[in-house]
Amino acid sequence: MGAYAVGPHQIFGGPDWVYSDRYDIMAKADPSINDDDVFMAMLQLLLADRFKLAIHRETKTIPAYVLEVDKKGPKLEKAEGGDSVTNTSTGNNGQVNIVLKNTDMDSFAEILARKMDFPVVNNTELKGVFNFTLHWTPDSSARSSDEATDDVSIFTALPEQLGLRLRSAKAPVQVLVIDHVERPSEN
Repeated sequence: MGAYAVGPHQIFGGPDWVYSDRYDIMAKADPSINDDDVFMAMLQLLLADRFKLAIHRETKTIPAYVLEVDKKGPKLEKAEGGDSVTNTSTGNNGQVNIVLKNTDMDSFAEILARKMDFPVVNNTELKGVFNFTLHWTPDSSARSSDEATDDVSIFTALPEQLGLRLRSAKAPVQVLVIDHVERPSEN
């Protein structure tokens, strides 16, 4: 998902083990590589080499969330530009925290899709890059009655914190289709 900037529901095809088996991949990149695009291209080459992974991209109309500006308007800080920074973490109570600097809405939709049960399509029409923080507690997180009452769903957090909203729809989404993959051999 990270190497190709897609969410879990944007991958099609391949054998069942692709969706259940887990592997630790340890690789060392040149420390001077600070460009995410270069790093992800290197990771794609590693996956192709080690797993004989062959994929293609296509567009499918599938269930998705459409990211839009809320009726009250956006609450986003326009950024000056520079390197994009993403910090995503999950707290002990299951709360998801996303801090973004110099990030455009297409990139935000990709990041959000990795935390959602459907792909996220950017339809905000907001241009430029922004700095913002978003936090919410996924519905699947277990909550005890003595936890703080600041638990908020993504559907409440987006309008309140960013002036955006998610709407369920069938939408054209770019997906990855696995053409070929093999289990790696032992090292």
